[in-house]
Amino acid sequence: MPNVYLTHTGSFTASHGHGGSLAEEIHAHTFTYEITLCGPLNKEGYLLDFRQIAAVLDEKINRVLEGKTLNDLFKNPTTEIICIWMFDTLKKEFSQLKSVKLAEAPDRWITYTGEH
Repeated sequence: MPNVYLTHTGSFTASHGHGGSLAEEIHAHTFTYEITLCGPLNKEGYLLDFRQIAAVLDEKINRVLEGKTLNDLFKNPTTEIICIWMFDTLKKEFSQLKSVKLAEAPDRWITYTGEH
């Protein structure tokens, strides 16, 4: 059976601030994300049910981060750190996870593939 790539998108609004060289007061973003899964088709001809993916994203990502001040959840809430956390969180749910992309603005994306 051939492998396919499946990408699912979502978003959440949250705020964060930075010290150090970034030195930004707490401010909000509507973060947009994409998760990509890869694997063979099942007997019915699909990789995973989109409804199943959406339910996991809602529970594990959106409910945790929506409307939050990310500084309360992460020691250093950069987009990079949040992207890695999302990957690690979702890898527990989806063995087929290949990458997570996270944007805090339309022209700025972080991609993480689990490489250390």
